[in-house]
Amino acid sequence: MKKIFIKILPLLLVALISCEQDDVTEGVSRITYYNDIEFVGDETMYVEEGGTFQDPGVIAFEGDEEVTEDVIVSGTVDTAKVGINYVTYSITNSDGFAKEITRTVIVYPDYAPSVDVSGTYTGIARGETLPAGCLITNVAPNTYLATDFFGGVYCCGIRNYGLAYRLKTYFYVSEDGTTYTAMSTDSPWGPWNILNPSITGTSLSHAVEQGGFSFAVQLIKE
Repeated sequence: MKKIFIKILPLLLVALISCEQDDVTEGVSRITYYNDIEFVGDETMYVEEGGTFQDPGVIAFEGDEEVTEDVIVSGTVDTAKVGINYVTYSITNSDGFAKEITRTVIVYPDYAPSVDVSGTYTGIARGETLPAGCLITNVAPNTYLATDFFGGVYCCGIRNYGLAYRLKTYFYVSEDGTTYTAMSTDSPWGPWNILNPSITGTSLSHAVEQGGFSFAVQLIKE
């Protein structure tokens, strides 16, 4: 009989503790409001080299309450040189959940455009010719966004990985219109280097390189 009592006692203790916990938490609920941050102005902004950047900021809410004053801003914009800058806005709600958004600020050259390279391009790379392999859009004076500096070889060629496998590139054209410089590149494999860029007539050519692997790309305007 003694042995049976010893075995049952721990079970009774567990049951009692469980009941006490249920009494404490019964009827208790909690709602957390995640922060919502929205850009004031555009997510991507353009400033001329040597100009002034005025940050329009963001607006933030936690539920129905405006909490913009709690937003922490990090990052600076250097308008003294051409390039891409990032400004990040972050906030943490009352329960410790954080959120952040980032604005892209592109500083473009202050010289007058000598060429316009916007348009649709056939890509030639790795033995393939790919019509409409790259679309180049003029986003600011001398400054462009290319949908795919791979020339379409991964997204739409025989590999056909899909549109996500493109090398999105911001770049600017030199004052004499004979070359160009990448400001940033983005792909599923991370950034790539753009080497030996040149402009000849209506064609752009360069090599893409990452980790010692590279190949040549020619973009011919359609």
